[in-house]
Amino acid sequence: MRDTVNMVKLGIPSVVFVHEPFEKLARAQMRQLGIEDSKTFVLVYPVDRPSADSPEVVREKAKDQVSRIPDLLTSQEWRPRGK
Repeated sequence: MRDTVNMVKLGIPSVVFVHEPFEKLARAQMRQLGIEDSKTFVLVYPVDRPSADSPEVVREKAKDQVSRIPDLLTSQEWRPRGK
């Protein structure tokens, strides 16, 4: 979480992955660290069940989440370091 906040403050597009049960906590922590609007930085995903889900289901869940990353990253303002 802190790494993501530090990167965002440097102007480097970043995303943090958060399990659904921890979404409110993650957003509250980002606010405490100075990121008021965390919607483009927090990628919430369902709790995994690798011991119960087949490898195909786990793979499909991962693909679904990974496909969201480019939109989250490109929706952020990028500022080159030192500017």
